[in-house]
Amino acid sequence: MSGPYASITFLTYEDMAAGDHFYRDVLGLPLVEDQGWAKVYRVCDAANVGIVQAGCSSVDKLAGSGCLLSIVVEDVDAWYSKLRDEPSIEVLGPPTIVADSPVYSFFLRDPAGYRIEIQAFTDSDTAALFGRSGF
Repeated sequence: MSGPYASITFLTYEDMAAGDHFYRDVLGLPLVEDQGWAKVYRVCDAANVGIVQAGCSSVDKLAGSGCLLSIVVEDVDAWYSKLRDEPSIEVLGPPTIVADSPVYSFFLRDPAGYRIEIQAFTDSDTAALFGRSGF
């Protein structure tokens, strides 16, 4: 048996158009699969996030519940500057160092209410675990 080679995190959406706008237009993630009731966007390499129409999948949580998606970037401040005034989302505060963690990040809520963390690692050892040099 070989190990996993990709991942997709699926989030339930009541309003697929709002989700598509957020992931494709606001975050700038490329759409890699569109089945109508499900859409998948490439985060990086083989990591993906998908949105599925509520009631049309095996995801049984209410839209906006039970998930935190962390997206690792090189320049958290640049992402914050880009997203802080975006009307389709709620930015929950400015970037900060996460207590007891080698992470610098900020949080937002996407159009379905899911919490999204935009983060960078503050030390090179942790960053190296995820394929990058440090903050």
